[in-house]
Formats: sequence, C-alpha cells, structure tokens
Amino acid sequence: MNFAISEIEVAIEGWRQRASSDEAFAASAEACALARLYGAVIVHGCQALSDAELDDAQRDALQILSTLPVGQSSPSSH
Repeated sequence: MNFAISEIEVAIEGWRQRASSDEAFAASAEACALARLYGAVIVHGCQALSDAELDDAQRDALQILSTLPVGQSSPSSH
C-alpha cells in the first residue's frame, strides 16, 4: 500500500481532532511519528511512500485512516 502526502495530512488532522488539547496532540506518539514522516516526505520531495518504508510507529499512526468517515480522504479546509 502507498501513502500519499495528502493521506498523511488527513491522518495528522484526524489525530489532532481526537486529542484533548493542542499540547496533548503535540506530545502524542502518533503526532511525533507522523511529523517525522511528513517532514521526510517534504525534504525528499516524495509523492508517496510505500508501507515498507514506514516504521512501526508511523504505520500504527496511519491506521487512523481506516477509521475516518467516508469522504474524508483529503484534507478538510477548516
């Protein structure tokens, strides 16, 4: 499975919405894993990453994508 940068953004937003506060989100393992992943995608100019390129924490954090409502497969404009 490949993960596009837009899916990483959706996962970040999903975890942010679930957090009780901005501080809780920033301190979460999921936020840290996705921040590392998002930064690497930006720095290396990747369009997508395969599942094999992720570490366990990143893979676990991206699992939120399977729990989000249908139609939320692209970043929302809040």
